[in-house]
Amino acid sequence: MDIRVLLVDDEEQFVLNMAKLLKFRGFEVSTALDGFKALELFKSGEGFDVVVLDVKMPGMDGISALSRIKKIAPHTEVIMLTGHATLESGIEAIRWGAFDYLMKPCDIEDLTEKIKEACEVERIKHRPVLWPRTLVKDITWPSFIRLETRDPIAKALEVFKRGIGMPAKEALYILDKEDRFQGIITRRDLMDAARKAHPNRVIAWLDLIKDPRLLPPVILGDVMRPDHPITADPEENLTQVAHRMITDNIRSMPVVEGEKVKGFIRLQDIFQYVEHEIR
Repeated sequence: MDIRVLLVDDEEQFVLNMAKLLKFRGFEVSTALDGFKALELFKSGEGFDVVVLDVKMPGMDGISALSRIKKIAPHTEVIMLTGHATLESGIEAIRWGAFDYLMKPCDIEDLTEKIKEACEVERIKHRPVLWPRTLVKDITWPSFIRLETRDPIAKALEVFKRGIGMPAKEALYILDKEDRFQGIITRRDLMDAARKAHPNRVIAWLDLIKDPRLLPPVILGDVMRPDHPITADPEENLTQVAHRMITDNIRSMPVVEGEKVKGFIRLQDIFQYVEHEIR
């Protein structure tokens, strides 16, 4: 099914360029240069799966447009874009029902993945499913490429390039020799490291894929985040885990027994498995 996207931004050239890029990636794209026009499209009966909405616009700002769009079309996910992010505006956007809050200028690949995530999660939320009594351990992926703090940063790039087990936007887990968490690293962390190493160059994700030498000669321990991700227990019911993943917009989750990582579970696998069992 084609994903219908509405771009709303008062910067006309930005809208035209972004629409062209998204259409090239297979999306159905409509545009509006202000919040009033966006609301007119919804009121006229046009439906959209995802709205990409600028926060700062004359006449009707993005937060006001967001609140009205969610009243007219509560099942449409809205991704907010801003060039001037603040903690307060981010909290307000999420409070009014925004799916996510991205900084401008955003990488087109990041936006593409975020649109797909928003559309996928929205369909899942409203899909009537009778969940079987299945445990996390039954569909856990037990194998994944290990990353340790002493590994070069380029090894994380290789894992992302291969796409083994991890959606493009998910974090990779960095472990110690006992399989305990040390931190995480994301595509954004790799891009930030490359941009810091080359401050006078514009670097996108595809540039890193083509030329890993853009990454600085550092180890993962130098750039990883010491965050501890949300985890699942092998004995948990899939219903409970899926609910947590949908609520927190997570597409994959590590499975931990005691302090050790046993593998990971993916949201898409849960639904595919459920479909198989229902058939």
